[in-house]
Amino acid sequence: MTKRIIFWLSVAFVLFHIITPFVGVIPGIGQRAIHLGLILVIYYLSCLFKKESNIFKRGIDSLLVLASASSIIYLMKIDSTIDMRSGIIYTEDIVFGIFLIVALIEATRRIVGNALAIITILFVIYGFAGPYMPGILSHPGLTLNRFINIVYLSSDGIFGVALYASAVYIVLFIILGAVFAETGVGDYFTNLATRFFGRLRGGPAKVAVVSSALFGSISGSAMANVISTGTFTIPLMKKSGFKTDYAAGIEASASTGGQIMPPIMGATAFLIAEIVGIPYFELVKAAFIPALLYFAAVLMTVDLYARRNGIQGIPLEDLPKLSNLVKQLYLLIPLVFLVILLGVFNSTIMRAGIWTIVVTLIVVMFNKKTRLNKEKLVKSVEGSINGATTVAIACAVVGIIIGVLMSSGLGFRISNIIIDVAGGNMAILLILTMVVSLILGMGLPTTAAYLVLAVLVAPAMIEMGVDPLAAHLFIFYFGIISNITPPVALASFTAAGVARSNPNKVAIQSFKISLSGYILPFMFVYNPVLLFEGTWYDILLALVTSLIGVYFLSASLEKYFVSWHLHWIERIMLFAAALLLIDPTILTDVIGLGICAIIVISKIIKSKNVITASS
Repeated sequence: MTKRIIFWLSVAFVLFHIITPFVGVIPGIGQRAIHLGLILVIYYLSCLFKKESNIFKRGIDSLLVLASASSIIYLMKIDSTIDMRSGIIYTEDIVFGIFLIVALIEATRRIVGNALAIITILFVIYGFAGPYMPGILSHPGLTLNRFINIVYLSSDGIFGVALYASAVYIVLFIILGAVFAETGVGDYFTNLATRFFGRLRGGPAKVAVVSSALFGSISGSAMANVISTGTFTIPLMKKSGFKTDYAAGIEASASTGGQIMPPIMGATAFLIAEIVGIPYFELVKAAFIPALLYFAAVLMTVDLYARRNGIQGIPLEDLPKLSNLVKQLYLLIPLVFLVILLGVFNSTIMRAGIWTIVVTLIVVMFNKKTRLNKEKLVKSVEGSINGATTVAIACAVVGIIIGVLMSSGLGFRISNIIIDVAGGNMAILLILTMVVSLILGMGLPTTAAYLVLAVLVAPAMIEMGVDPLAAHLFIFYFGIISNITPPVALASFTAAGVARSNPNKVAIQSFKISLSGYILPFMFVYNPVLLFEGTWYDILLALVTSLIGVYFLSASLEKYFVSWHLHWIERIMLFAAALLLIDPTILTDVIGLGICAIIVISKIIKSKNVITASS
């Protein structure tokens, strides 16, 4: 009985988010409240009937269901009168506010992890303990009334811009991703990548990179991407000759990078566009070259590894048939339709999302294999609620952190601290920001990591003169790449689990393969031409030289260049040339190509000497 209730509540959740774009989003906090309320109630109801639950756990979960539902119902009841109160807080507000905060933090602990839950609790304590904090951490402190007003009743806390994005934009693309996964549209991306890249040298690894880029852009979770595509690609890579930890490292690197791949960018793109205040397609356009360079670097690294180790592609007879792929070419219509809506017609994100879902549902009906049946429909609903739960919970609980940060003034003070430590030096500022972003991003979902960083460190970068878009993309990239940064590399650990390999070895391989991802953000901050800011000539020149640069970077890491093994001195020289070429300025390009010329000439001379000596 309860499973049916959970299922029909999940159906109501999906229908609510599909219908509201057509009839209008509920004003005030209504849309956000229903979005969060349904997720909390569905989640805690599902916990009630887990096999491992005992009487005590079920009692706690029952109370949390009631706390979640009652706090949301109460808030919706008083929503229209809050603005007329002049800041007056009643006892009922405090009681129901505490109910929701407790339910939300406990859901965060279970779903997102202990790290974010502990951080949230510490910030709540900090909000009240301000007068007792030392130095720059000191502030007047929040009263219980003010805390509840900010966190529960206003749009500056739980029901802030993050949850708004989750409830209005992101959830639509999570539903779209669930439909893609269950109808075979997602599998078509993988088959397409397998057909066109599988036969190439090191083909299985290239399939992993391309398919993870396509799927990862939609999924919004590096770990989910690793599990979804890695289950297929990692065994294939191992079978073709890639070492286990290297195969897992490739999958982790590609799956993590999927979140920076346009057009969807793991759904966080919508949030960045909202915060920066630019059209969504402008953000996608700016992110295109860095994403292209990242995946080009990973593909080049894979190719050089395969060349050095003599790893061939997948036999033609084992590849998906081209005729079948051509027959199913219509499965690309939803993605093309989405890009056209956003790029050509400048459609709103919400309208583009909902119409893409509608088009997908129509397109998949053309074939019996992709057609939605009862089983696929049920799995699509379950996939939608499972995907939306992590994002919504993370967005909501980060609202508590942001509310405390802004009301205590700590957010502004941290920016000033970073600027003071940097001493006006842009390089030091960027390195500090990178370190903070990597640390705060460890263990947090992409959306949550970005939101915290957007409040704490992005203002410091902007105040130092960094372009706002470049600043937000900088923290976004490092918040994402923390998934493969030792010691807490969750995507690498997930890939290690799939590959049955040592997690630390996989993390090191992921770090090495993705090294370009640590360099590119510095490059587009120093020269925004990589963000499509400049003439077409400048952009094209920067793209070409940067591609050469990332090839040199891959060669230095793999100890192999064109068809030559590299000495350690040559690797250092090539690494330096790579950095010079990735920086899109004429002087650095000339010096970088000059270093390359020296290496090439020396290798040719050595090769001729060897041939002469042997003859």
